[in-house]
Amino acid sequence: MEEALRALLLANSGVTDLVSTRVNIGRRPQDVSDLPAIILRKVSAPRDYHFTGATDLIESRFQCDCYGKTYGSAKLTARALMAAVNAYSGTQSGVAIQRISIDSERDNNETESGADRHLFNTSIDLLIWHDE
Repeated sequence: MEEALRALLLANSGVTDLVSTRVNIGRRPQDVSDLPAIILRKVSAPRDYHFTGATDLIESRFQCDCYGKTYGSAKLTARALMAAVNAYSGTQSGVAIQRISIDSERDNNETESGADRHLFNTSIDLLIWHDE
């Protein structure tokens, strides 16, 4: 699912106009010149069950961190991400996505390690129902 979400974002010009191909899984590149950027992290992926057993559905929760050198840049990237995925359903990279919902949004900032620079980040939590 991680690769399908990354491909969905990279297929959206509103996202790529801001971040180019800087949509990464797991961790942010250390070079701050590579901002804005989006980092995808799977938080959980519980399976769906009914009385007779498991279905083929999974509800994955992703945390999508939108980093920027300024608050405005991080927020603009987050808005582009939300516009690209909100209520999406379809097939991406062979994964049948039933629906993507935006669950929450929060703003953060951090000091870059070993430097006197601050980074801004807007985190978006997505709930993605998809086939196994």
